[in-house]
Amino acid sequence: MNKGLTNFLLILVSLTLLAGCGKKMGEKEYFDMAYQYMGEEKWSESEKYFQKILDEYPEGEFASKALFMVGFVNANYLKNYDKAQKYYSAFLEKYPDHDLADDAKYELENLGRDINDLPFLKGEETEADTVISEISVKSSNPL
Repeated sequence: MNKGLTNFLLILVSLTLLAGCGKKMGEKEYFDMAYQYMGEEKWSESEKYFQKILDEYPEGEFASKALFMVGFVNANYLKNYDKAQKYYSAFLEKYPDHDLADDAKYELENLGRDINDLPFLKGEETEADTVISEISVKSSNPL
């Protein structure tokens, strides 16, 4: 084989390998990696993978959960409350009827508070407690 053809093949193989290494991960793979890093308590790495979902799959299947989780990781582990507020607010604006919307509202209302200061741990009645009590009374009175 002549030297020019050998060099061409080496370059072609190198470019093919580089292109394969540069392939972006799928949305589910990013989500799984983010949760894996959460399990390892590597909060910054976890946030990075949730953010990749938002950057590369902004309308994807996991985008809503990733948006919430960036807020959650920042609020509860990285203690970056400004960033948490930004992401929770964006979540509520984009997904007001999502299953996690109430959680995002609760997180925003209690952002930065010590867990021991939360109403349900101090025996204080919250609005949710009042609603639950009312439902219980109504269900025990059939009239």
